[in-house]
Amino acid sequence: MSDSVIHLANDFIEIGVLPECGAALTYFRTKGEKLFDVMRSASATAVAKRDPLGMAMFLMLPYTHRIKDGEFTYWGIKRSVPANHPMFAEPIHGDGWRTAWKVVEKSATSVKLAMSHNKEKDKGFPFSYDACVVYTLKDKSLDIELSIKNNGIMPMPCGFGIHPYFNRTPNVTLRFNSKNVWYHENDPIDKPYHTPQEWSFAEARELSASVFDTCFGGFDGDAMVRWPKFGMQLDIKTDEHFSHLVLYAPYRKNFFCLEPTSMACNAFNLASRGVVGTGIQSIGGAETITGQMTLTVSGI
Repeated sequence: MSDSVIHLANDFIEIGVLPECGAALTYFRTKGEKLFDVMRSASATAVAKRDPLGMAMFLMLPYTHRIKDGEFTYWGIKRSVPANHPMFAEPIHGDGWRTAWKVVEKSATSVKLAMSHNKEKDKGFPFSYDACVVYTLKDKSLDIELSIKNNGIMPMPCGFGIHPYFNRTPNVTLRFNSKNVWYHENDPIDKPYHTPQEWSFAEARELSASVFDTCFGGFDGDAMVRWPKFGMQLDIKTDEHFSHLVLYAPYRKNFFCLEPTSMACNAFNLASRGVVGTGIQSIGGAETITGQMTLTVSGI
């Protein structure tokens, strides 16, 4: 593993953080008698290439998922956002995942990293802002704090989330509540509809061979992942900012993604058309928004 990776550990869990690759995690695993990779570990090649798509987890900010056609209207002004990855025709996941972050503070169990975006100098989101992430290990929990500060005068629409790659093992089981679906695979992104029973995880159920690329709304901040074969469980707890959850489970892959986010897919365009509940946060000049979540590992 690269010398650039920051290793944090306590008696129960450990993570690797790669500042130069969007402050992404290169691994998240347990220690002690029961060793388990909660997330898919980044390969040496992914680390060397600084490839966020090959990481264990990356951050999404100041927006999450796609901006349809690379433009949106805010305060009556049409804004353009350039594509930001060669694999995607439209801008996706924000600026943070493709930016080198700076280490602000560091200890054996915690690290604080920061980045700045200037709309006049930097390609990407058409607003200027600072962003910060703090990773902290406490017993069997990983605490993540994300914040965005508007450095402009005008209000700025924004959002954030995480994009973890969890290990997809036999009989992996999920549980989370949702009220509606904003997007499913190639469905038009027009307005949300009630979560159908076949996509509901209100009661714990196996992911099995199911294929998902789905954005759920009405997430209450409480999710669970269980790996029965290994006797392990992960509980995800978020604050009220994370009202959406994306489940990405592609066909015949050894991972799936369960992504707590503050906003729906294509939220800026939906909101500009009057659709409510998209989760967009609007912060004024010099204002900051902060969201927190905790990922706790346990044996079952």
